[in-house]
Amino acid sequence: MKYYIANPELDQQIKEIRAKIRLSMNGIVADKMTQNGISYKKNYGVDIPRIKEIAKLYTQNHDLAQRLWNLQIRETMIMATLLEPVEKFTEELAQQWVETFSQIEIVEQTCMNLFSKLSFAASLSLKWIESDRPWVQISGFILAARIANRFNENEIGTITQQASTLSDTNELHLYKAIALCLSRCARKDKHTATYILKEIDSFSNSSSTAQRYIHKEVKQEILFLNIL
Repeated sequence: MKYYIANPELDQQIKEIRAKIRLSMNGIVADKMTQNGISYKKNYGVDIPRIKEIAKLYTQNHDLAQRLWNLQIRETMIMATLLEPVEKFTEELAQQWVETFSQIEIVEQTCMNLFSKLSFAASLSLKWIESDRPWVQISGFILAARIANRFNENEIGTITQQASTLSDTNELHLYKAIALCLSRCARKDKHTATYILKEIDSFSNSSSTAQRYIHKEVKQEILFLNIL
């Protein structure tokens, strides 16, 4: 548990935010999420548009965002990703956050709202896909998909090779993240699309469900966008 210096203004804002969340709660949605294995310390089932509406009522503030994140409530965690000033968020904090991830929704929201806007996002994603922890790997590939246009040819080669290494997995979210990442990287140009498709060509007849899925998704993306 983290302790903070008393701040009446922030305490009041957090009290207001929690009250707004409770008033917007949807118990049916929360129960369905739990039944589907989406488990949080606390979940009020508030939809994302409403969470964003509440967040817009407050000015971005690093201390407020950190306190909201550390409540470990689904809605306050998502709101923290919206209220955290990019310039105040460090690589150390990013590492601390990613090591706590255990739900794909939080990975996606954090990568979209915060991580993808960091000046060091590319180095983070390349570091994370090399991790030996599945949720960190998943976060790395999802972040890479968000910022695919920032990578050069060598970096895309590194991503593709690591994706291939991790492709024979039973972890659903990992192979879906890999497929998404490679599909986004393939959008870069014809040369990149050709390279990626060649690297995963053997996946099409693989006995691995994950590899077949990756190949199908990437090829469909390339064909749909008429890149080749």
